[in-house]
Amino acid sequence: MAALSRLLAMLVAPAALAAQAQLLTFTETSRETNEIPLGYPVPMPVDSLTPVDGFRSYAALRARLAALDTDSTDITEVEIGRTVGDRPIHAYRIGDADTTTTEGFAEPAALINGGIHAREWASPEVVAGLVERFAQRRGDGGFYRYLLDNLSLVVIPVLNVDGFLHTQRHPTQTLQTEYAGDAIPAGVPAEYRNYPRDGRMRRKNLRDVDENLCPAVHSGCMNGVDLNRNSDSRFFDSGNQNSDDVGSLLYHGAFGGSEPETQALYAAADLAPRARLRFYADTHSFSRVFFGVDTGVRRRDTLARRLAERMSAATTGDAGRYPYDPSPPDYGIGSTDEYFGFGLQIPSYTLEIEPQSDSAREGYGGYGYHHDGFILPDAQIARVRAELADAYGLGLYRIAGPPVLLSAQIRRADDGRIVYAARWQRSGAARRLQVDTREALQAEVDYRLWLGFDKPMRVRDAAGAVTQYRGQNAPLAPAIAVEGLDRTGAAFRFDLQTTADGWLEGGDGAPDGRLRYADDAYALDFRLPASLPLADARRANLRVDVQDLSGQALDADPATVLDWAAGWSGYEDEQGRDDTDSGGADRTQVLVGDGDSGSGGGGGGALGHAALLALSLLGLSRVRQRIPSSR
Repeated sequence: MAALSRLLAMLVAPAALAAQAQLLTFTETSRETNEIPLGYPVPMPVDSLTPVDGFRSYAALRARLAALDTDSTDITEVEIGRTVGDRPIHAYRIGDADTTTTEGFAEPAALINGGIHAREWASPEVVAGLVERFAQRRGDGGFYRYLLDNLSLVVIPVLNVDGFLHTQRHPTQTLQTEYAGDAIPAGVPAEYRNYPRDGRMRRKNLRDVDENLCPAVHSGCMNGVDLNRNSDSRFFDSGNQNSDDVGSLLYHGAFGGSEPETQALYAAADLAPRARLRFYADTHSFSRVFFGVDTGVRRRDTLARRLAERMSAATTGDAGRYPYDPSPPDYGIGSTDEYFGFGLQIPSYTLEIEPQSDSAREGYGGYGYHHDGFILPDAQIARVRAELADAYGLGLYRIAGPPVLLSAQIRRADDGRIVYAARWQRSGAARRLQVDTREALQAEVDYRLWLGFDKPMRVRDAAGAVTQYRGQNAPLAPAIAVEGLDRTGAAFRFDLQTTADGWLEGGDGAPDGRLRYADDAYALDFRLPASLPLADARRANLRVDVQDLSGQALDADPATVLDWAAGWSGYEDEQGRDDTDSGGADRTQVLVGDGDSGSGGGGGGALGHAALLALSLLGLSRVRQRIPSSR
């Protein structure tokens, strides 16, 4: 009976549609009959192989990305499926050729989608712009090289290829109508009830649409499936901003995952691969918000919020510019962020980029047409591309994993002799600390300390000075101390003076160069006072407390390798807990171990968490000392 009702509705729709529909033309200022003035030049597709102040044609975007695939070993084009109109859909895998990190562990993965709604031209530009950012900066030796070596990123610039091409063939025309199959909320202004549906403002794919006929005042132009309602999820039932009416803007399709474009998205997840995914984002406009889902898993939900806030701050420095707005666990619309958020328990977003709602409110000089949020002015897209590349870059860096202190070295300043050297090495699915040299430190002797981390910890400004990544506020200098227990069991601690200038951009290894990437190592010169009881200490270690450039603290126990399981696993705090997602100071570099009494020696191992916890508790009554740097 329901199917018969839908069929009857389709049969009578043309007459009703003809009475309501209008074929309208976008203009800059003209207000003649059936014209919509935007208040700025109407964007037109541009055939350019490089970014412009405007929106490139689909052919130009394809040619540009295909060229990057040819020119770079870090960018690989993959056909992931074909559209309902039998056009190829391409994804781009961004990363080096292997599937392991530089340490040999399995790489994490991320998936970013674009162009799921045809009319949202800013989306393909932003996602393609991210590919271009990686291509341009792959040789930076730092931030982007690290991501390429240690993360598998898959991006889809245009998922709804048929619909996107359709909008670009009709850049100035739209079919606007109110349709009975759409549930229109009470109190919506009258002008909003006339929805633009086809031509430049097509939203859906081209399921059962005659491309040669539309846009026109014809019922068939309202067909198609909203691909962001077509996910195979537990929220597929009609309602909650989706519809089982084939003419609705929110028609969810015949069944979950019915559309070949949706299946292509799933294939891209498998390419990532799916089992390693830690991040998903579907790039849309408009609204300027991180939509998301709360799945009811507290740690996952908290981390998803933190990540969205950090990414928002990376756009303009304002953590509230793109507010985070998750739906509750018992609500859904059949969107792709629900599919990945609930299915994989990872941070998963629908990122709505600007304009916020209409161009007049954004200060673009528009006249406030109720759907011009889908038509970002040409003059704004270069800025938006750059802002969102910064935001996505920060998010990818953060989900690649919190930082780990991998290596430490201390050498005498007078003759360069190494007195302490230790490094964490892969041992199966974990790490083992290999101590190559450990000799007693002496008071009133100048030393140089060098620390190597697993990722770039800082970025630099145009003048080469260490600075914050845009919108972030991590302390630029680490906090480093020598701490321990004297022969009586009393705790002591001596803080070394640190500055941001200690980060090492170039060079090759200790004592003055980076470990692998620009600014992944830190060095300082120090001298210990005679009052420090190292000669007969029960134990002593370095205490290194530092945040990466996104504000994540160290993994306090590098022995267990970080991974994702609806929250971080193997990410310990200073008490050895790995369920807090907070990390803490690293105390695993042991200068004097139990029974050493300050003597030298090699071998492996580190203080256990029980001993480190004892140091923390005893340290409540310690006396701190601080000395100036001798550098």
